[in-house]
Amino acid sequence: MRPVVLWLVFAGWLAAQSSGIEGTVVDKSSGQPLAGVHVRLLKGDLESMMSSDVYGSISDRSGHYSVSGMRAGTYFVLLERVGYVQAQVTGPLPFASVTLRAGESLAGHKLEMWPRASISGRVLDEFGDPVQGVQVQLQSAGSGTPVINLFGGGYNATDDRGEFHLITGPGKYFVHATPQNFRPYATPEIRFDGTTEPNYAKTYYPSAAAKESASVVEAAAGADVVNIEIRLTQSGHGGPARSLTVSGAVMGAPEGARPSVILRYGESEDRLNSSRSTSTGPDGKFSISGLQPGFYRIYAQYSTGKTALQSQAIDTRLDSADAVNLQLILAPGEDLNGTVEFVGDATPSTPAGKISVRLATADNSFYVQDSLSGDVAKDGGFRISNVPPGKYHAVVEPMPENGYLKSVVVDGTASPDDTLDLSHGARGSRVKITVSRNGGRLSGRVLDKNGEPVASSMVMVFLAKDVKQLQDGDMTRVSEAKYEIKAIRPGKYHLIAVDALQLAASAQASDEEAMLKKLFDLAEEIEIKEGDRITKDLTAVDKMPDKEPAHAPANR
Repeated sequence: MRPVVLWLVFAGWLAAQSSGIEGTVVDKSSGQPLAGVHVRLLKGDLESMMSSDVYGSISDRSGHYSVSGMRAGTYFVLLERVGYVQAQVTGPLPFASVTLRAGESLAGHKLEMWPRASISGRVLDEFGDPVQGVQVQLQSAGSGTPVINLFGGGYNATDDRGEFHLITGPGKYFVHATPQNFRPYATPEIRFDGTTEPNYAKTYYPSAAAKESASVVEAAAGADVVNIEIRLTQSGHGGPARSLTVSGAVMGAPEGARPSVILRYGESEDRLNSSRSTSTGPDGKFSISGLQPGFYRIYAQYSTGKTALQSQAIDTRLDSADAVNLQLILAPGEDLNGTVEFVGDATPSTPAGKISVRLATADNSFYVQDSLSGDVAKDGGFRISNVPPGKYHAVVEPMPENGYLKSVVVDGTASPDDTLDLSHGARGSRVKITVSRNGGRLSGRVLDKNGEPVASSMVMVFLAKDVKQLQDGDMTRVSEAKYEIKAIRPGKYHLIAVDALQLAASAQASDEEAMLKKLFDLAEEIEIKEGDRITKDLTAVDKMPDKEPAHAPANR
């Protein structure tokens, strides 16, 4: 979630009995068997595939392949043969998967490949000259999802002649080009010929700012589509919106210094997923142009030797007007003092051993210090030095085995969501952190729709208070069809188990928000009190419901 990534981050569970699979690889266009196909089966998750179980087989003249002696779990099926691409399955995943139970031998499993198609052409500027280094990608005209081909590529960067060449399967596609618009210097060029620096927008074939105005390119199996020419549009000249600028000055820097100005942006305040940066000029002024409408957070920082300075952050939303004359005032970090209290049983307030409090940034900004932390003394007191302005989460390390952060109070006021808002600096603030050793525990089995323990290694359990927590991926992985969640803070939650791989195959990437909302509404409501020990079996959801839940969670 970002659907492919979120569903592919968990390893499979191990079983003692061996399993196997055999079947035939066929040409999907003709139905004829394919010889010489390299069939690979990878167990576990893609991020650690080098250490996962990997099995392979080469199909014979009849297209037959066979693999035995496999451990139980979920496998990703990858196919490779010159002149062919793997047939993309329904949903955002570019390949098939198969789940094997312990001792199970799956027979007659058909795998399909398409004769490869290709789409090639050029990317040109407004003068008809080639543009190098532009990312060109295919997007399915049916589902709207990007095309991913592991052995060939559904995307390509243009060469010095502006040319690109994309390998894909048969289908109807939008072809779009995304320029980099990278400027290695701080301020715009000063030109004397009446021109301005180009700021190209994402452009769909042939020269459209949005896919609604684009032309569809159809590729047949085994065919080459050539001479696809994309003319880049500029923001403000056929682009989705005119180019916007953020500018201002940085104050408080040492003489001769050129601080960095960091700009983070995204669609909302809590989703700042991209960033840009620049250095000020000798006069301390800065300007970042070529921006599109959205939410922006701007701050400055400077670091050399023992000197570390940072400004407060300025949040702004750009719609149709520039943000100008911003003033970013650098200042050194300030000391933050506080206490930590441990409650929940009869043991001493501060446990034995080294305890520390660390500040983790709550807004994903890149601050000067790599680590902001302080040790907790025997009386529970701590001090963290040189804390720059910003928003933070307090992290107590190590936490008790079943401990949770019960409260964070700043200057006598409880902090919402336990976030320390130090946007205007610490300024002598005092923090009281209370840690309870008596968090809730939740455990049980995870079953499939037939009431049997799940065999898939891609099953996870979500315990979330809201949709955002579900979106952020706060989950527990299932091992041997069992789950356990410890150190739960008291409160009301939504609880659900999902077969991630099957669920991803039934949903489109563009439906992410709607999918999360459906899952959250489908989840069972549960209240967990301090010290609760709850056993609850769950039935894994394996497909997105239309009107009614596909498989509602079950209590057993």
